[in-house]
Amino acid sequence: MKKEILYLFIFLLSFSAAFSQPCIPGWTQPGSGIYPDTIVNMPAGPANVPYDFTVQFKVPLKDSSIITTGIDVYQVKLTGITGLENIPSSVAFHYNCNPSTCAFKGDSVGCVRIQGTPTTEGVYPLTINALVYFTPVASIPVDFTGYQITISNTIGIPGLQTSRFDVGQNQPNPATSKTQIFVNMMHGGPIDIKVSNVIGNEVYKTSITGHAGVNTVSLDVSKYKAGVYFYSISDEKNSITKRMVIDK
Repeated sequence: MKKEILYLFIFLLSFSAAFSQPCIPGWTQPGSGIYPDTIVNMPAGPANVPYDFTVQFKVPLKDSSIITTGIDVYQVKLTGITGLENIPSSVAFHYNCNPSTCAFKGDSVGCVRIQGTPTTEGVYPLTINALVYFTPVASIPVDFTGYQITISNTIGIPGLQTSRFDVGQNQPNPATSKTQIFVNMMHGGPIDIKVSNVIGNEVYKTSITGHAGVNTVSLDVSKYKAGVYFYSISDEKNSITKRMVIDK
């Protein structure tokens, strides 16, 4: 009995240590900002399986399109991620930073690791809260909105093959304002997104950087007229086109 208790203690200690390891900064994008951005967004995850994802940061030295404060940047300090507390979970969602202070100096790289074990399917919006310092003591609050984590069932995202490049049906469909497309990639690289109307006219085009695994592409269709559209998702070698309905 004592041996079993010892093994259980060792297991729990190991599990706790694995669940609290700091992330490793690895900025590979051009310029500065947060990766993923709100177009790529956080990867989806299954219910009742530990979720573990690292957000990468590169803080600009001067005011930029990422931090539109009108001031040069001394450092950015992460103060919270609003919305994590709203994800039902058996292990509460939390984050830790590297550096551990969650303070990122201007012109430096860092990362934030988000972990938890979700229990309920749904789409959970997140806001990254930060203080932008323009001197060692003077700061203004800045919120980065538009992020979300999608939790699916344990079987996976319906209709999406994870053994090859694949594109799922947009959800919801029909869509009225916003819709999501799940894209599985075998390796990181560019994802080209094109939306055309029923007569073939291109109404939207963009390119984002995807990561290996399931990527979430969010589309704002609120300005599109009701009707049938087609979206084409491509990587460097493959392209898949699917039908999307917009209803007002």
